[in-house]
Amino acid sequence: MQKKAELYRGKEKTVYFTDDPNLLVLEFRNDTSALDGERIEQFERKGMINNKFNYFIMQQLEQTGIPTQMERLLSDTESLVKKLTMIPVEWVIRNRAAGSLVKRLGIEEGRLLEPPIFDLFLKNDTQHDPMINESYWLC
Repeated sequence: MQKKAELYRGKEKTVYFTDDPNLLVLEFRNDTSALDGERIEQFERKGMINNKFNYFIMQQLEQTGIPTQMERLLSDTESLVKKLTMIPVEWVIRNRAAGSLVKRLGIEEGRLLEPPIFDLFLKNDTQHDPMINESYWLC
């Protein structure tokens, strides 16, 4: 499948058109961001891990009868997916305190979070990704 022009560039992933108008390429980058993208760092192999984890989750959903957009892996960092309309929700799994969580709660950066915190946000950069869930449990 031929990757064409860039359709969208997010904080950690880039979406490309392909020669098929119904398919896109997702490229998972090694970028990680905090504070609405003000702080961007590189983590070696992050793109590969996110791509393969995403593929694993999509396979699990498919096996239970839930259709997904996944077609196939193209490389360590790229997947071929069906072109769909995105539901603008961002799910963040936090294992350590960083970024907006530290700012919002005033806790120590790097604090281990056991169990991890699952945050849901409306994906809207102009509104600084407003939170959908309203409560936390910190140990």
